[in-house]
Amino acid sequence: MIKAVVFDLDNTLYDYDACNKKAEEQLFDEISETFGIRVSDAMGLLKQAKQNIKNQLGDCVAASHNRLLYMQNICEQAGKNPLLYAMKFYDVYWNAMLENMRLYDYVEPLFQELRDRDIKIGILTDLTAHIQYRKIARLGLTERVDYLVTSEEAGAEKPSEKMFSLMLGKMGVRPEEALMIGDSMTKDIDGARRAGMKAFCLEKPEKDISYILEVMQSWNNIGKDVLHGSKIIK
Repeated sequence: MIKAVVFDLDNTLYDYDACNKKAEEQLFDEISETFGIRVSDAMGLLKQAKQNIKNQLGDCVAASHNRLLYMQNICEQAGKNPLLYAMKFYDVYWNAMLENMRLYDYVEPLFQELRDRDIKIGILTDLTAHIQYRKIARLGLTERVDYLVTSEEAGAEKPSEKMFSLMLGKMGVRPEEALMIGDSMTKDIDGARRAGMKAFCLEKPEKDISYILEVMQSWNNIGKDVLHGSKIIK
């Protein structure tokens, strides 16, 4: 019997890609105006900054995604004092990101269904805790989510079993009693399966609600451990 459902956050509960695109557009305009450079050059600075930070820290730690480190590196590449500009750029990006975030339509009815069934709700997400807390608040989910595990807390990113085990421990459920819902087969689904959980891969969140709710009508009849859109993955 399913006693807990764990959700990925970005591109699972809202459209991260669209929000990130809008936020980066505003960021590039701000960098261009502040430093007197072309927007295309600002884009190049961010691309290089991401690579520089990942080269420095590796690609499997939360800090490698820290936008403030990106902004600091952008300033350093441009020969500017990051103490004067990095936080400004950071705020421009995140203010635009948060402003554009909207829940997918499936989220509220699904969360309500889970509440009605007394099923625990968790969010398992990469990135730093601070910004993920802000996203959850912006989406209006603070009082609807029972547990949160970030890669910063776990010291590893999905699909590391450390993250899934930490969440299961917090929720107090066995792996077979938990369902993972996410958009990434590699990070969310494979990680959950290795941890012994059931998993649902959300391909098109705006269209999958009817199928998710249908699945929920027969939790105890799920014979496979992975559900993918309208198909069962063997």
